[in-house]
Amino acid sequence: MAVKRGRKKKPSSRKKSRRTPAQSIFSFQNTAILLLSLACVAFVTSILHRYFRGGTPVGSELFSSSPPGLSVNYEEAPPLSAIEVEVLNGCGVQGLGQQFTDFLRSHQVDVVKTENAGGFDYEKTLIIQRNEIMGNSYRIAELLNIPKSDTTRLLIQPDLSLETDVTLIIGKDYTTIEPLQEFLSTPP
Repeated sequence: MAVKRGRKKKPSSRKKSRRTPAQSIFSFQNTAILLLSLACVAFVTSILHRYFRGGTPVGSELFSSSPPGLSVNYEEAPPLSAIEVEVLNGCGVQGLGQQFTDFLRSHQVDVVKTENAGGFDYEKTLIIQRNEIMGNSYRIAELLNIPKSDTTRLLIQPDLSLETDVTLIIGKDYTTIEPLQEFLSTPP
């Protein structure tokens, strides 16, 4: 009996892929690469569109030489109706807090509270800024004809717990505030 010598065929360690050509095209990796490519094309198209259609050039806002403002400029101040004011009677004249409130409301200022101050010994009328927007106290000072440069009357004492923009404390000098005197002299 003849023994057939020959090389024994080794079993293949690699299995043949059972995938069809259509399945290999839509594999997870290929799909991910396709989606990332589309995202890149959309991004580049967006940048080019913004640049050539008159939009802000890319990067101009990133390299601005001026630092961002820490407070709102006076020119950008909100209207008087957006300013919330607390009126405190600091001179003890009965009904004066309500008269101030009526005066401010006649100019569309939002008076949120009217009451007596902690004492009645305030010599000067004070405008106290309670948040970071200095334009609010300037607007109230302008309404009362008080110079913005008068640092004895315009104070900055931030206190967000009060939930007002400005606190107005009426002092004994209220008779020198001309706009208020004009308002009080006109009949209702």
